[in-house]
Amino acid sequence: LAKEGGLCTVINQTCCIYINKQNQIETDLEKIWEKNKILHRVAQDDTSWRFTDLVEKLTSWLPNLTWMKQLFITVIIVILLSIVFCMTVRCALWCFRNTGDSYSEWKRNQPRRKLESNKYFEGM
Repeated sequence: LAKEGGLCTVINQTCCIYINKQNQIETDLEKIWEKNKILHRVAQDDTSWRFTDLVEKLTSWLPNLTWMKQLFITVIIVILLSIVFCMTVRCALWCFRNTGDSYSEWKRNQPRRKLESNKYFEGM
C-alpha cells in the first residue's frame, strides 16, 4: 500500500487501510478512534454484577479475618441451598401424591366405565 500511495496504520490491535481520499482517511480514523474509545470503556466496566460489593456489605461488620468471612458466606450459601432443596422436595412429593391419587381413582373407576360402555363382558 505504501508503494501505491496508501497507508496502513496500526491502532492498538486494529489495522486501518487507506482509501485514496484525504478527507475520507481522516474521517475513517476519527470514527475508528471513537469506536476504540467506546470499546475501551466497555472493557473497563465492572461486569461482576456487584457480587463483590454485596459480599463486602454482608461481611463488613466482621473482623478482618478472611477465613471467618469465608465461613460466614459458606454458611449462608448452605442455608439458602437447604431451603431451596426442601421446597423442591415438598413440591415433588405433592406432585407424586396427586399423581398417585389420580391413578388410583382412574384404576378404581375402570370396571365401572367398562360396564357402562358394555365392554366388560366382551373379553370373557
